[in-house]
Amino acid sequence: MRYLGIDYGLKRIGLALSDPEGRMAFPFKTVARLDDIAAVVKNERVGCIIMGLPPPGRSRAWQRQNAAVKRFAVDLAKTVQLPIEFEDEAFTTKIAERHTAKDKADASAAAIILQSYLDRQQTKV
Repeated sequence: MRYLGIDYGLKRIGLALSDPEGRMAFPFKTVARLDDIAAVVKNERVGCIIMGLPPPGRSRAWQRQNAAVKRFAVDLAKTVQLPIEFEDEAFTTKIAERHTAKDKADASAAAIILQSYLDRQQTKV
């Protein structure tokens, strides 16, 4: 099954895709709208979506970001009719920015999120 990883942001949304077997994650592209993601889901035959979720915190900024991610996930699930799972996105953007060009960092962060999820699934088998 092919997975789609999402690093959600208010300005940009980074996307990553797995290989068809669901073992490796690759940065795909950066988009701005839910409709763009729906097109990727259809064109790439995605079977499951993994969204980065901010690590637990108590600040108001964290609460707003966490709520925004969850609202977006609900809207996305209604649009694409696919399961959506969450993966901790702690430090993924910082790591991606250190190793990737700035304009590709969001997609790279999505790949880190997705690969983390895929690795955990492999250890369950």
